[in-house]
Amino acid sequence: MKKLQFTLGPVQGFVARARKTRDFWSGSFILSSLAGYAMLAVIEAGGKLIMPAVTDETGQVTDPLLAAARERSKGRPVGEGPFIATLPNRFQAEIPDGFNPESCVLTVQKGWSIMVEPVWDQYIAPIAALGNDSRSIWERQINGFWEMSWVIGEDPALLDRRKNWRSYVPPVEPGDKCTLMGNLQEISGYTRARERGKQDAFWVTARMVSGGFELDEDERFCAIALVKRFFPLVAKDILWKVPDHYPSTPYLAAASWISRMVEKNADEVRGYASLAKGLPGASYKEDPEILSGVSRAVITYPWAKEFASLDGNCFFASALQNPRLWAKNSDKVQESRELCDKLRERLEKLAPPASPFYAMLLMDGDRLGSLLRKYDPRIISEALGRFSQTVQDVVKKHGGITVFAGGDDVLALFPLEGALPASVVLREAYINVFPSGRLNEIEATISGTIVYAHYSTPLAAVYREAHQVLDGVAKERTGRDSLAVSVWKRAGRVLTWSAPWDIVKVGSENIFDTLVNSFQDDNGKNRELNSSFFYNLRSRFEILTGQSKNLLSDSDIEAILVAEYIRNRERECSREEARERMKKLLQVCGRYWRDEKGKLRKAEGILVFDGALLVKFLAEKGVY
Repeated sequence: MKKLQFTLGPVQGFVARARKTRDFWSGSFILSSLAGYAMLAVIEAGGKLIMPAVTDETGQVTDPLLAAARERSKGRPVGEGPFIATLPNRFQAEIPDGFNPESCVLTVQKGWSIMVEPVWDQYIAPIAALGNDSRSIWERQINGFWEMSWVIGEDPALLDRRKNWRSYVPPVEPGDKCTLMGNLQEISGYTRARERGKQDAFWVTARMVSGGFELDEDERFCAIALVKRFFPLVAKDILWKVPDHYPSTPYLAAASWISRMVEKNADEVRGYASLAKGLPGASYKEDPEILSGVSRAVITYPWAKEFASLDGNCFFASALQNPRLWAKNSDKVQESRELCDKLRERLEKLAPPASPFYAMLLMDGDRLGSLLRKYDPRIISEALGRFSQTVQDVVKKHGGITVFAGGDDVLALFPLEGALPASVVLREAYINVFPSGRLNEIEATISGTIVYAHYSTPLAAVYREAHQVLDGVAKERTGRDSLAVSVWKRAGRVLTWSAPWDIVKVGSENIFDTLVNSFQDDNGKNRELNSSFFYNLRSRFEILTGQSKNLLSDSDIEAILVAEYIRNRERECSREEARERMKKLLQVCGRYWRDEKGKLRKAEGILVFDGALLVKFLAEKGVY
C-alpha cells in the first residue's frame, strides 16, 4: 500500500474568525467533520488511517465523531451524536493501489454542500430578493473557500512542501466586506457608501428571519460567516442535534459566581431574575446545563434555572450601565436605563462582584514530527487517540467546555478558576498515554498556554494571543514541556509568565493554587499575603525586573522578601514561617527554562515580578 498525506484548510482563517463562542465552536466542529468525510473516503475504499488512529485492530471506527458521521453517510439516524471536534484537519493513511486521492476532495465538497444548503434555504433564501445578486455571492464564496492538498509518499515533509506551492487562488471579492471575515464580501451585495438604505433593509430582515437575536445590529456577514453562525441551528437536519447555545464570554466569566449565588442567596436571585426578565433578550439567553458547575447548582436548586439562564451581561454592573446593549429600539432606551439602574442596585446587594475574566486553554504536543520519525507512527497515533478521549471529561470536571480535542491539540474555555488545575491534569494525562519502560519509553511532552481575558475582549484576539504565547513563550523562550500564562485586561496584555511544568506542578496540585489559598482565606481574614505586600515588593525590586546586571543573589532576594513579609503582616509570624512562605512565592518569581537537552535551568538573582502579579490576579480574580 502507498501512504497518502492529506490536509484541509484554512484553519486560522476559518476557526479564529469568531465573535461569539458559538462561532468558535462551530468553526472547529465543521472543519473536523469535513476532515472526517475525507477520512471516510479512504476507509470505505479499503484504506487504513495511520494518523489519527480512528480504528481498532478489527477495523471498527473508534472515534465518536467519525463513527457518527459514518452512520449518517449510510442514511442511518444518529440520536445523541458527539459535539466535540476530535478529528484533526490533517491525516496520513495507507491507500490501496488504484485509489485516487481526488475522491477525498470530492467527498469533502459534497459534505460541505450538504452542510450549507439548509442555512441558505432557511435563513438566506427568504430574503435573497432584497439583495443584489446574493445567490451569486453565496455560490462564489461557498465553492471557492476550502484549500485541500495531498501527496503520496513516506516523507512527512512532503505535504508541507506541497502546501508551499500556493496553487490555490481565492476568488476576487469586491464590494463591502464581511464584519467577521474581512477578506470576503458581505452577502447583501450592496455598497454602504451608495446604497446604505437597501443594505440596512436586507440585514434588518435577516435579523427578523433568524429570530432577532442570532445576528447583532452591526453584523453584516459573508456566506462563510453565516454558515458558522447558523450551522448549530440546522445541524439536526444534516447530522444530529448539537447544542444551539454556547456560553458567552460574560457567562463563562460569571459561571462560578452564579453557582455560589444560587447556593447562598435563594430569595435574592429569584427577585433579581424576575426583574431582569424585563430587559429585552435577557432571559433564557444562556444554557445552564453546558457548564458542569452551574448545572450541578441548578439540579440541586431547580427554582434557580431562570436566574442561571439570564444573559451573561446581566451579572456585570459595567454591562448594565449601557442601556443600548439591551434596547435595540431607541424608543426603549430610557425604559431600559431605568431598569438597568434598578438591577445594578440589586447586583451590589447580592454579593461581591463576579470576576469579569474567563480563561482560554490551548495545548499542543512538542516535537511530534520528531516522535513520528523515531517511533512507529501507529504507536504514537494510538497514544494520541487515548489522550483525546480523556480531554472532554477533564475539561468538564473543571467547569469548562471543550472546543477541540484531536490528537495532540486541545482548545477549551473555562471560568477563571478551572484552567490551571485542568492544564496540570491534562499534561499528566498526555505523558501517561505513551508507552513507558526501559526498553520502549517514549519521551513525549506537551506545552500549554492560558490566556485570562476580560469578557469584552474580542474572541479572535484572545485566540490569536493564545497561539502567539504558546509558540513564542512556552515552546521557544521556555524550551517546551512548559506552561505560559497571559493576562489581558481591557487595554491589552498586562503580564506574561512562563515556566516548565516541573515548577508549575506541586504533587497533585499546582503552585498557584497553593499561593492563592494563602493570599486570603474564605472569610477574608488570617491573610498570609495582602495587596500592600505586592505593591511594596514591586517598588523594592523594580531594578531587578529589567535587563540590568544582577545585583543580588537568590539568598539576598529571599532575605529581603522575608523582611518585607514580616513587616507587612497583619498578625504575628515567626521568621521561619515567613521564610517557608516566601520560598513558595519565589518559586513563581524565578526565571526558569529548559536548555537544548531538556535540562531545567534557573537564572541567578533574577526576580520575575509577573509571577507575583499573577498570584495577586488569581487571588483577587481580576476584580480589584
